Amino acid sequence: MPDSTDPGKQDQIFTSADRIQQLNEIDKDVAKLIHSAGLAIQALTNAKSDDPSSPADDSLASHKARFQGATSQYFALLSSIDVRLRRQVYALEESSILVSESSASRARDAGSAGGPTAGTANPLDISWLNSRKDTVGKDKEAELWAAAREFAEKIGKSSPSPKLETSHEMDVDQA
Repeated sequence: MPDSTDPGKQDQIFTSADRIQQLNEIDKDVAKLIHSAGLAIQALTNAKSDDPSSPADDSLASHKARFQGATSQYFALLSSIDVRLRRQVYALEESSILVSESSASRARDAGSAGGPTAGTANPLDISWLNSRKDTVGKDKEAELWAAAREFAEKIGKSSPSPKLETSHEMDVDQA
């Protein structure tokens, strides 16, 4: 995918190694992003700053300046990371490694109409992944019923009050 930051690089093709290097640089910037978020939060507290470039005084103006500097750095990094990750996603879409959202929605529309792509799904689509197993609710309900039964039995054994009629057994759905 061409890099649009430099007009002379419009025809440049990136290799897999170039893409991995770009992702590595993005990874390093994510660490810087987290650090700048920490500095912004630290500026809101009374803690001393670990940043050697920040002023040593504890005045409100100093805290405000540190917070503004850290948030400016945070948002600049966030924007840069967002743009570069989008470029990586576009490159994956161009090489047909990742299905674009627009073509995936067209495939879903064609699939719902009974087209040739019926039954195909993007393996990275979270809704598809979540729809694969629907027994979570049933499993949790069975677990809660078992815990309730155990609790009721524990109370029934420790209580000196007259015994309640226990001829009825709890039914638990076994999925």
